[in-house]
Amino acid sequence: MLLPKVSVIIPNYNHSQYLKQRIESVLNQTCQDFELIILDDCSTDNSRNIIDVYAANEKVSHTVYNEVNTGSTFAQWQKGFSLARGEYIWIAESDDYSELTFLEKLVPLLEANPDCNVAFCCSYAVDGNGDILLDDWDRNREERYTVNKFDGRAFVKGRMLFNNSIYNASMTLFRKSVLDKIGNQYAEYRYCGDWFFWNRVCLQGEVIRYCDKLNYFRQHSNKATPRAKSEGLIFTEGKYVIEDISRNLHLGSLQSSIIKGRFLKRIVASKEFKSLEVKKKVLKEVEDYLGCGRFSIFLYGLDKLLNFSSLNIRKNRYL
Repeated sequence: MLLPKVSVIIPNYNHSQYLKQRIESVLNQTCQDFELIILDDCSTDNSRNIIDVYAANEKVSHTVYNEVNTGSTFAQWQKGFSLARGEYIWIAESDDYSELTFLEKLVPLLEANPDCNVAFCCSYAVDGNGDILLDDWDRNREERYTVNKFDGRAFVKGRMLFNNSIYNASMTLFRKSVLDKIGNQYAEYRYCGDWFFWNRVCLQGEVIRYCDKLNYFRQHSNKATPRAKSEGLIFTEGKYVIEDISRNLHLGSLQSSIIKGRFLKRIVASKEFKSLEVKKKVLKEVEDYLGCGRFSIFLYGLDKLLNFSSLNIRKNRYL
């Protein structure tokens, strides 16, 4: 039996209203060399009824229904990886959808660049109805259809230290073999596992960005992110990612202090905490863990202007 070139994983939980569009946007790809793995984390809506309609499709290699909810998207990723047979993996999140040329555009980029482990496109942010929002999180200044290739360490240092520039798994195709090099620690996270995961992947080789928008990243009220922000969970988990990046990039004490300052500034500036008490508690927890305080925020602001750390903060925002 010939193995598929790509394993597409759809990890679903209670996204029945978006699930058909998601599945159809995969099955109708112009590049058809793929298998589809559909995972459901014990949904309480009618997701299973929708998945059952597609279970017999020749492209669907696995449909897996959990008996107990794991509560972790990243545990579902890990399960999908264990079933994947393809050379490349696409995590097609169940509430997103894509252009039908997604695989046609990204697969050849990895095929032509064996030292590259990950290729990602740009994305539209859309609402629950699929209408395009004004938000544009793709900070590059390149024209559409431009292909940029980066050294992985330079990309992480420039674009992953302060924010997760690979902010949506659905926009990304990666080489399955890289999983053997990065471990399974990402699966222990609830909210920041993607930031941890993509950092580890990028550090293993080169990174390609395709500047056309081939992905539709849906924003809606049933996402986990708003709760994570209101309770500060993205910061209490994110502090471990900051530490991991600093260690893997072998940053000096000054550079490390500056990226910690940027992280603290995000907490101070956030208006999404559910209360001031929660904000203060999170800030103290992060300061204590990272061993830094408000002076690091001052250092970050000064370095953004003077670049005495050689992090090139202002320049790297538009790598």
